[in-house]
Amino acid sequence: MKKILFFLGVFLIVSNTINAQLFNTGQTLKKGVIALGAEPAIHVNGGVNGAILYAHAGYGLTSGIDFAVKAGVGRFSTYYVGADVEFALAKHISIAFGGHKMGDFGVDGTFLFDIPIKSRAVIYSGVDSDANFTSRINATGDKVKETDFLVWIPVGVEIKLSKSVHFLFETSIGVTPPAYHIIGGGINLYF
Repeated sequence: MKKILFFLGVFLIVSNTINAQLFNTGQTLKKGVIALGAEPAIHVNGGVNGAILYAHAGYGLTSGIDFAVKAGVGRFSTYYVGADVEFALAKHISIAFGGHKMGDFGVDGTFLFDIPIKSRAVIYSGVDSDANFTSRINATGDKVKETDFLVWIPVGVEIKLSKSVHFLFETSIGVTPPAYHIIGGGINLYF
């Protein structure tokens, strides 16, 4: 119960703080495990076009299913907030579905896999996709609703510094316009 209350408190703090990087491998959190992370990143050719600071929090709901929230604050008071549920498909493969808000609302889906390279390190990749529901002003001055479909290929490495401290470095390569590139790294703490 204490872990759940702690997680909810972190969620409330984080959600009051952009498309987020994944900051995640193809494995889900074990039941009852809490993960908290901080990740400075840079958006290239879109997004906030510069630096952004992300906060990540996750909780292992059951064996093979976890819940995560993400928030980011960038230039000009740009903010991102999102949440997803991740499901293990196999030991090193997962999928996640969620929603986010950065001005406009969007939904997202992610397929991830990781490859252990040593007992303390893994390389991970997959496909991350968003459908963002936007409103734009067209040439005649009318407000029109559109849907942007964005796809990234994430490539990252996770290094286990200790059982409860992991370092992650990740780049997400924008594949479809208006997807942009994201480069970041940071620390995840596990409780």
